[in-house]
Amino acid sequence: MNNGYKYKRIAESLRQRIKNGGYQEESLLPTSKLLAKEYKTTPVTIDRAIGILVQESLVARTPGVGTTVLKSSKSRSEDHGSKHELIGVLLQAQTDSRYWERLLEGVQDVLRPVGIVPIIAYHNQKAEIALDYVQMFKEQDVSVVLFAPFDRPDSEQYERDNAVIIETMHANGMQVIMIDRYLESVPGHFVSEYCYAYGRKMIQTLIEAGYEQPVCFSTDYVSVIGAREQSILDGFKDTKTIDISQRISRIPLLDYQENRYEKILQVLDEYDEVDIIICLNSRIFNTLIYTLAKYDVRKKFKNIKLSGFVDIELIDMEHVVAYVEQPVREMGKAAGRMVCALLSEQVPEYRHALVPCELRIL
Repeated sequence: MNNGYKYKRIAESLRQRIKNGGYQEESLLPTSKLLAKEYKTTPVTIDRAIGILVQESLVARTPGVGTTVLKSSKSRSEDHGSKHELIGVLLQAQTDSRYWERLLEGVQDVLRPVGIVPIIAYHNQKAEIALDYVQMFKEQDVSVVLFAPFDRPDSEQYERDNAVIIETMHANGMQVIMIDRYLESVPGHFVSEYCYAYGRKMIQTLIEAGYEQPVCFSTDYVSVIGAREQSILDGFKDTKTIDISQRISRIPLLDYQENRYEKILQVLDEYDEVDIIICLNSRIFNTLIYTLAKYDVRKKFKNIKLSGFVDIELIDMEHVVAYVEQPVREMGKAAGRMVCALLSEQVPEYRHALVPCELRIL
């Protein structure tokens, strides 16, 4: 990014967050130090970006307090002196993914009508940034935090690194709702739909349709991948047709995100026959779709098809024969309901907030 224009792009990013509800009216922006860490720049550049928003009357700076998001004229006319309650939302990173956008929409669907305002922050997979934001939440008297934990290459590191953040929040009197992840050994509330039953049924349906040479593309220890893998294993075990455990390839999520097609092609080259590829999330799904379109894979596997789990839109449905769809906005609503229960000192009746999934056969 050209440093001469970097502050303008940061200003645009912050402007969009404000307009999309990422930073709520009357809430404080993170400090220049925290934003500098997030955007990998200097506090001076952040101050220049915020200066643009001040000129646009989107925010106001108050010495000793910080930068406050101003109310729109519409909000001012509708305000009746109600007091908002703040919660923290600590996500992984600001991306163009519709996944987090939809999840936050669901959270807002539930919280906005009852006057609960989220302070949204991004830890960028770094513990020091996350801990700084926890301190900011404490200063804002936040008592509940929605937390999307760090992705890590193995379960031991995953649990250890996330436990530090969760325990710090608990020590500061915050209740934690985990979103999008499953962490067995760390206490807390968890929001996710594991799609297990639907995945198992999908496999049974594929086998009944005659698919007998599967390859499953998985990833490292993220999201609900473990439960989805188990549904695939059990689905094939039910039919006693093939030991799918030897045909699951776990490629780091970053390789899918950066479209490292050679990793995909190396896996496919190991097999003489493949008739169905099973993808364990939308990122994997779309990377495989790109791979099949970019390279002449069908020379070797003439009738190869795709199936799997979908969290967001797929770029192409032409060769997809079945998928389990997870409605992410509903998942966000489930998180919002858990927030309301905790703030009203009610104990949620469920540890996992399950939301309806759908199995689609095309």
